[in-house]
Amino acid sequence: MIPSQDPTDKNRDDAQANDSSSQTIQEYISTLLRGKWTILAATAVVLFFTAIYTFTVTPIYEANSLVMINMQAKDGGLPLFDPSGTISANRIANELEVLKSQSTAQNVAEALRSLKYLDEKNKEIIPILLTRDSESDSDSLIIAETEQIRDRILRTAEFMPIRETDVIKITTKSANPKEAALIANVYTEVYTTRNLNASRNRSKAVREFLQQQLQAKKGVLDTTERELQNYMRSSGVVSLDAEGSKTVEQLSQLEAQRDGIEVEISSKQKTLTSYKEELARLQPGSVKEMGESSDSYIRLLQDQIAKLEVQRDIVVAQNPDLVGQDIYSDKLREIDQQIASLKKNLQVRTQQFLGSIMPGSRSSGEGAGSFLAEAKQKIIEQQVELQGLQARKIALDGVIREAEKRFNQLPKKSMEFAKLQRARLSNEKLYLLVEEKYNETAIKEKSQFGYVDVIDPAVVPVKPVSPRVMLNLVVGLLLGLGIGIGIVMVKASLDVSIRTPEDLKRHGFFPLSTICNMDEEIKKITQDVKIQKTASPYNYHLITHYRPMAPISESYRHLRTSIQFLKTGTPVRCFVVTSANPEEGKTTTVCNLAVSLAQSEKKILLVNADLRRSMMQYMFGLKNDKGLTDFLVGSVGLADVLYRQVLPNLDIINSGTVPHNPSEILGSKKMKEFIKLMKEKYDVIIFDTPPLLAVTDASALATETDGVIIVASAGITQSTELKTITEFLKSIGVHIIGVVLNNFDISNASNKYAYGYHYGYYGYESGQYQASTKKRILLKK
Repeated sequence: MIPSQDPTDKNRDDAQANDSSSQTIQEYISTLLRGKWTILAATAVVLFFTAIYTFTVTPIYEANSLVMINMQAKDGGLPLFDPSGTISANRIANELEVLKSQSTAQNVAEALRSLKYLDEKNKEIIPILLTRDSESDSDSLIIAETEQIRDRILRTAEFMPIRETDVIKITTKSANPKEAALIANVYTEVYTTRNLNASRNRSKAVREFLQQQLQAKKGVLDTTERELQNYMRSSGVVSLDAEGSKTVEQLSQLEAQRDGIEVEISSKQKTLTSYKEELARLQPGSVKEMGESSDSYIRLLQDQIAKLEVQRDIVVAQNPDLVGQDIYSDKLREIDQQIASLKKNLQVRTQQFLGSIMPGSRSSGEGAGSFLAEAKQKIIEQQVELQGLQARKIALDGVIREAEKRFNQLPKKSMEFAKLQRARLSNEKLYLLVEEKYNETAIKEKSQFGYVDVIDPAVVPVKPVSPRVMLNLVVGLLLGLGIGIGIVMVKASLDVSIRTPEDLKRHGFFPLSTICNMDEEIKKITQDVKIQKTASPYNYHLITHYRPMAPISESYRHLRTSIQFLKTGTPVRCFVVTSANPEEGKTTTVCNLAVSLAQSEKKILLVNADLRRSMMQYMFGLKNDKGLTDFLVGSVGLADVLYRQVLPNLDIINSGTVPHNPSEILGSKKMKEFIKLMKEKYDVIIFDTPPLLAVTDASALATETDGVIIVASAGITQSTELKTITEFLKSIGVHIIGVVLNNFDISNASNKYAYGYHYGYYGYESGQYQASTKKRILLKK
């Protein structure tokens, strides 16, 4: 059975997690505050260069024109098979590719070259046309080649479809606002002209074909009319009887219809051939596949429709006298209804046929609305229409054969005249039919206005689109902040120095106290001494002596309290103070700590065990001609080296003569006896020793004491150095009491409120102390 978690433990874990998260955020903030000048400098530099670029770069103007793709005008014939509904998007994509094509840009370049001038009045040449003359030594400008202008146009023009519409926005940019508008409008004009020409091309081809047919039929008609007139003059026959005239009229009309269908078949075949050639160029092999596609039911419907249409034509031709009568109208209506029903079935079947032969268009990557799918559908439409025309021609041929039988029964004398009359009437009707088709095609060609409509032409822009001053400055500001923060964070990640008590905790060290930089306090002490006009033998770094109520003095009292109430089982009465490197504030710390301990009414012995580079004598204004070294080697007695009551409850022993073997002296038997003797006379014994990374003197002495206090200088001492000396001390069995963080800058603190409150509170007390001191001085005067 899995034991349940204690709710108290869970709450404690959650609280620790929250504290850790809060501490991490505070550390980030502290890091950023330490590097605030770096961040501000980076921001200022980036913002400066951004401003220079923004206010010196050439402004760019943008002109826009809008064109709409009219899908209904683009479509023709049967509705395009589009089960996926993506035709519009694909066709818009096709039009975008047309706009981006080099051929369109080439036409625009040629149009601009023909215009030449941006302003006809001032004869200002369009800037995009100009280039430097490479053959001339001077910087003269000439008109560039069309290909070079084309490439420039492709770089300056952009085309964007407007979402959920069939509208395309044509955008051009230039340093000259007039040029931007001109290029956009010329681009729009070239595109619409190209679209118009493309729309009229097939109608033009059909018109030209019909024009040739019309001229040919006119010649045939003229020939048959001359032959008929010659026969009438030579034979004396000028007309046929009523029955013969009716037969000739009907036969000539049927033949004219058949010949007209043949002309239309030729026209459709010409259009079909153009589609097939285009498809073969884009996708070889598809033409054969499309040619083999057929549907027997479609052919059956077309045959039935053709027979009904011929039947209707016969009814009209044979019963001219019944026009307007009910029986005539009912018969035609019945035939028309049958034709309409069959055509409806034909349209449905054709759509099904399209779906059956084009299901792979999308899966093959063409897209249902792509040009290939559209071309295939056009081919199928033309084939279906051709099949219908051929079926109708076959039906007419059958009817004509029956009519020819009646024609052949005419009297022999009238037969030759009837043949000539029949030919003339047939050619006349055919000529009129071709002329009608020609006129329809000519009108259709002229009425083709393309499927591109210009919604808005480009106008000359008033304001530049680049540079965007506010945006550039904001981006520059954010970029500068980002670069500055990045530099600070990278620098912080590479910085292994100890800066805050939190850094000590994070690296596994126990912070005993935090001592702030004392420069300001020393200035205040200097001012107080000047006011008192009394000389003092003590160094101004003895803050605990000169300003016992100052915030820094309170920090030393905090250090004193931390040492006195350590949970080690035995009180700490004898300990060594050292550091990793020289000049980290070790001697200043040990002296102020000794003074603070002496102020707590304890007998304190401060021993200068730095036998190599002694500095402690200068803190108290003492001589160092005799000291610890001299006593241990036996040249003098203890009374000769002991300075009693340097301050109340504080005795001091200086280092004395510099020996040649300080480590051996500090680790000697005589030193051990000295420590044992001093423990009997004093409450606390403090040894000031050399830095551990420089020499090993402190380790020789530390093994005989209750432990070691390490002094670290904020921003100077590195965590790796602290780890090195602590690992070394632990390896020889020395107890590490803790670390004192010296020269701490409160601006680097992650919890400024706590430090600020601490120093502010004792700053108030210090202010009272300073005021009372000044008052006593004035009273003495």
